[in-house]
Amino acid sequence: MKRTKIAAALLCLSLPVAANAASFQPLGKTGMGGAGVAVTTDSFASYWNPAGLAFYEKPFSAKLDGGVGININSALAENTDKLGKLDFNNLNDLNASSSTNALKAAGESVQFIGILNDIDSKGGTMAINPGGALAFQYKNYGVGAFVSSEMDVYVNKVDRVNIMPANNATTLPQFATSIGAVAGRQNPVFSPSQYSAILAAFAGNTAVVDTLERQLAASNKSGLSTDQLAQAMINLGGSFGKNTSISNNSTSLAVRGLLLTEVPIACGYKFDLKELGQLGVGGAVKVMMGTTYGSIINIQEAKGSNNIVKRVTDSQTDSTTVGLDLGVAWRKVLPVVGQFNAGIVAKNLNSPEFDAPTGFTGKTKVEPQVRVGVAIDPYSWLTVAADMDMTRNKTLALGSASQNFGFGATLKPFSYLAFRLGMYTNVAESSVGPVGTFGLSVGPDWLRLDLDGAAAFKSATFDNNSYPREAKVEFGLSTMF
Repeated sequence: MKRTKIAAALLCLSLPVAANAASFQPLGKTGMGGAGVAVTTDSFASYWNPAGLAFYEKPFSAKLDGGVGININSALAENTDKLGKLDFNNLNDLNASSSTNALKAAGESVQFIGILNDIDSKGGTMAINPGGALAFQYKNYGVGAFVSSEMDVYVNKVDRVNIMPANNATTLPQFATSIGAVAGRQNPVFSPSQYSAILAAFAGNTAVVDTLERQLAASNKSGLSTDQLAQAMINLGGSFGKNTSISNNSTSLAVRGLLLTEVPIACGYKFDLKELGQLGVGGAVKVMMGTTYGSIINIQEAKGSNNIVKRVTDSQTDSTTVGLDLGVAWRKVLPVVGQFNAGIVAKNLNSPEFDAPTGFTGKTKVEPQVRVGVAIDPYSWLTVAADMDMTRNKTLALGSASQNFGFGATLKPFSYLAFRLGMYTNVAESSVGPVGTFGLSVGPDWLRLDLDGAAAFKSATFDNNSYPREAKVEFGLSTMF
């Protein structure tokens, strides 16, 4: 009973925080909330903590693993999908064949400005993280190939100056003529206070304001709120006479990626500390092959979030370097608690660098990452574990970071069946929030199938559909004997 209470207490203490990002991908441990530093002793110890090899359970193990994850931070994906609904051919010039077409273009230009305002205010990122591994362990030695990646889209620049929807109608009277402006409010979109502020921005030109309001009431493709449309109208009203044009708008998104293949040669050694338990130390020297991706996309070329993600591989550069990981693990059987495990790993201690993709300067650096983990085995059928990043890890997305905390439990009611349940969150950023994880293993030790998944409780829009802000799926096939 006491052991059950202690296991539950460890879970409860973990609730305030949790994690994920491309800095330390939870290969093979998604279902455990990404907690693996203190408990991984098989072929994946070469990645998680080479000191774990000192505590190998079987002389030989091998595992094949693959999966993919998505991360939608803030409203960038939703805003690019809204932009994809606008007709930029008309927005760039009001020299339309009729005032009706010109008015349609003017209404969409207001929406364009509103979306720009929201991008400038909220920013955001989109990321896709495919990964996989094939690894082997023989006694206290390990080798393998571990593939992790970070494919990020983020805001590079927001241009709120070039927002006029015409090249020739640079004055308010010319604009009024182009759209066939006529005074008269029908189905008002704006509140009295909003209308007054907009009217002031348009120098009291009631005909233009009323005409644009009618058009927005009839067609709001982007689904902007009244407040967003009102602010966009005010911005448009202040742009006349400044010789600007949407055709010159330089708002852009940056698409960056790093596909990293690590090939480690690892080993771990165990020292018997007698009544103080057992200490394992380990290290891994690894060949690191990196492919960096990068491009800058003008916002008018975005055409939706799905199209942007496809542009990740527009430009790429390959390079190879070496990396160094060191780890420590400690184990001791404690009264009441049972088996207690603790570990710490420092990855990429030499700060390996890769050549930047074509069009980008400098190097893409993988900075050192330190993670700690603890775990208890109060019963032969129950393991509870938690991990925490001690370093704030930068990502490729400008200004974005990850510092992961995760926890989870494995229940093994039978030798051929195991269930996993956990949670993680990125304590460096709050947009995604907590992410729940789950997993299932079926089969004997000599051939086991692992299925794991994760999903955030918050949702976001991608390609005009609603998805969890973060989600993962992972599969594995392993053997040990």
